[in-house]
Amino acid sequence: MKEMKRVLLVAGLVLGLSSLAEASAVPAAACSMTTLSTYLTSGFSCTIGNLTFSDFTYSSAAFGGATAVPADGITVTPLSGPEAGFQFEAPWSVSQAQGEDSAIGYTVTGSISDLVLSMAGFGVTNGGNVSIGETSDTPPLSLLVFDNLSGTQTTDTITGLSLTSLTLVKDIALVGNNGVATLSIVDNKFSTTPEPASILLFGAGLVGMAGYLRRRRLSRS
Repeated sequence: MKEMKRVLLVAGLVLGLSSLAEASAVPAAACSMTTLSTYLTSGFSCTIGNLTFSDFTYSSAAFGGATAVPADGITVTPLSGPEAGFQFEAPWSVSQAQGEDSAIGYTVTGSISDLVLSMAGFGVTNGGNVSIGETSDTPPLSLLVFDNLSGTQTTDTITGLSLTSLTLVKDIALVGNNGVATLSIVDNKFSTTPEPASILLFGAGLVGMAGYLRRRRLSRS
């Protein structure tokens, strides 16, 4: 019974130190639900899990009488879980012969393994077009979701990444052509891997616990 208590105590210590290492590596400020204009504040950064987001940018344009969506018209909602990131929600909409474009950029820092881009709340008629292209220069990455005459793709994914930093720009474009085009939700999510320091500490703890148990067995024999 005493032996079991010692094992449980050591295991608890290992897990506690691992969690402490991971927590100490994450800045305190958490991302919150607010408008994009808040995220554009100079020097702003925030975290979701073990990911840090910073250097937000935004630009918008419109033609044919359409109204460009301002930064304070876009609601940003943090998404947590196995895939962490943001949901951007706004009333993007154009009619016949109109068009608008919104470009949202930011840098994400952490252990990144997968990247997902998706859209929802969209619709087109009579040749209308909705497209969202996401790109990164370093490394060169590209994702695309769309709804137009050629078809519909609501989700695009890149897997097998091993990155610690990524700067992305999402180009949200709507063109009415002879009809209308609407969009309300854009999701951008990242799959993450555990922090290396946390993994090493946990592994070291397991090795130490194995050594302790081995010494106990030898002392009894």
